[in-house]
Amino acid sequence: MPNRRSGDPRLQHGRGSRQRPQGSADRNQPALGKLLSILRLVYAPVMLWAVVIAKDDTIALAAFGLAVVTDLLDSWLNRKQLGRRRSGEVLDVAANTVFVLAGTFALWQIDVVPWPIALLVPLRLAGLLAMIPALRSRGVRTLPVHLLGKVGAFFMLAFFPLLYLSHDIPETLDLGLEPSLPIQLAQAFGWAFALWGILLLWWSLVLYAQEVRRLMATTPPLEKGGATRA
Repeated sequence: MPNRRSGDPRLQHGRGSRQRPQGSADRNQPALGKLLSILRLVYAPVMLWAVVIAKDDTIALAAFGLAVVTDLLDSWLNRKQLGRRRSGEVLDVAANTVFVLAGTFALWQIDVVPWPIALLVPLRLAGLLAMIPALRSRGVRTLPVHLLGKVGAFFMLAFFPLLYLSHDIPETLDLGLEPSLPIQLAQAFGWAFALWGILLLWWSLVLYAQEVRRLMATTPPLEKGGATRA
């Protein structure tokens, strides 16, 4: 991984950096990308309230669906380069993180997700937060968002509505009938998304840890009194 002196454009540098904005498209970022991320942040507590307290399926499913749709639109905007500053990218990751934490907690509360699986989500976040002091010691604010983490977060967002839809369906319906094929497919795809999402999130954590290790090995620490830019 290029160090701070090599001018890696993916990293947020500290004092003394001569990094410049990446063009007019970056300076004139549309507000839509940030608005989509803010919607996920706003709807996270709404979803939590609907699932755990109000037990309102309509609001809960609407919030889950909104999270999936806004994340897809956000990714599409990013691919089209319609405006993605670093601040917008960080906001997108923060929104996904908050919603994934809230959704996992909500489904754990209603006994859809077992606690060992639910615990893996906050533990992964704790691992990311533990890297911050090492980054700051090298004058770096954040690492570049990894595609695996982004895909893993989307898988997590996608599994919420699928498993929530089928969470109160008994194994055997009235008259001894098994749940319909759509319900079985929702359960199968829901658990597939959940397991793949957790796997990709933890895989990205390992890659982030490797980048931090390389940064520590190739970049000298800031001089005493140095600080990163806000």
